[in-house]
Amino acid sequence: MSLSRRQLMVATGCGVIVGGAALLKPHDNGAPHNAYFVGLTQALKKAGLAQPTLVIDKHALEHNIQQVQQNIAQKQPALPVRLVVKSLPSLALLDYLSTRLHTQRFMVFNLPMLSTVLAQYPQGDFLLGKPIAALAVQEWLKVDANRAALPKIQWLIDSIERLNEYTQLAAQFNVMLNVNFEIDVGLHRGGFTQMQNLASAVKAAKYNSQLKITGLMGYEAHIGKMPSILNMQQRAWDSMQATYQQALAVLEKEGYDPAQLTLNSGGSPTYTLHTQRLTLANEVSIGTAFVQPFDFDMATLSQHQAACFIATPVLKALDHALIPAIEWADGLRRWWDANNQHGYFIHGGNWLAKPVSPQGLALSALYGRSSNQELWLGSASQHLQVNDYVFFRPQQSEAVFLQFGDIVLFDKEKSQIVDKWPVFSMSA
Repeated sequence: MSLSRRQLMVATGCGVIVGGAALLKPHDNGAPHNAYFVGLTQALKKAGLAQPTLVIDKHALEHNIQQVQQNIAQKQPALPVRLVVKSLPSLALLDYLSTRLHTQRFMVFNLPMLSTVLAQYPQGDFLLGKPIAALAVQEWLKVDANRAALPKIQWLIDSIERLNEYTQLAAQFNVMLNVNFEIDVGLHRGGFTQMQNLASAVKAAKYNSQLKITGLMGYEAHIGKMPSILNMQQRAWDSMQATYQQALAVLEKEGYDPAQLTLNSGGSPTYTLHTQRLTLANEVSIGTAFVQPFDFDMATLSQHQAACFIATPVLKALDHALIPAIEWADGLRRWWDANNQHGYFIHGGNWLAKPVSPQGLALSALYGRSSNQELWLGSASQHLQVNDYVFFRPQQSEAVFLQFGDIVLFDKEKSQIVDKWPVFSMSA
């Protein structure tokens, strides 16, 4: 029986609609763990670790150490490294890096952190990475052992007002304080911006017998994120160096020898620039680049490898990720999008981190973030079961590393966890 023209048109239209819908239908984005994460899964299970765990990959860590060593060696003499403690909040991790890099220079960001690292490295060299409130320093100075350690500590001074507060502290406790001046080299996060103000602070400190000027600190993290278009990165670099030169000239005018000063700059996003270009810095600060979390994937760190992950077990694997109150629409929803077919409630969640394995998981928009049992949606292609692991990559290290208890060290060649590293009690 032949179709009428009307029937043919209707059939054609339906075909077009169905075909169009098929084109719009989401593809399955899922994939199972690759060999690396299969090996890490086996190592975690063998070690009996069935809770959210922060993992450092030993070989990736070593790779990043070697990259730092190769980069800083481009300068002759090689630029010394100051380890940024907030980004490496574990004495064992610091020990590992300190030994490999032959440095006991540390940048610390609060007084409990200073006390902890100072006890481990009594001969270390400590530079504060941010100004500390005078009230907190006052309480810290009441401890005899802390006052005895003052020759090894450089306090960061960002204003004349801060200098006056520290001057009063030095007088109150009858001690000598080393002061390092923070200068704004373009990041605009504080520090001296006007050279006349810096000059006034330098003169005030110079003629105070209880203050000793030890150098400058200028942080230029913004440069690492500058686009290459219109030569913006180079221009920002040149501006930073010019400002640093002006500040250094203020110290030289008062008779200070740059060779005897701590001229700190750099940071993980920019340390490689200091090794490739002319710089006034005589040391660079590096922390996060050793573990390379997600937010530090930038051109200046392209040689570095991701060395830290969060592993957490799947608590519940649901064949049907039902939506409360509209369960009746579940079949249509799962038919339409294979990536919504299965639901996986993990142990914990709500971390500053992004999922990396298995591929294709997406956070449930309905349930949202949860630090208890976070729901991630996926397809059958992930092959996840209860007691399997989902792996995340931290976006940063300084806060995330402190959320899991001991850090575990993974040796992929041995396919096992080879060490556990306790973490600090607090971050920066």
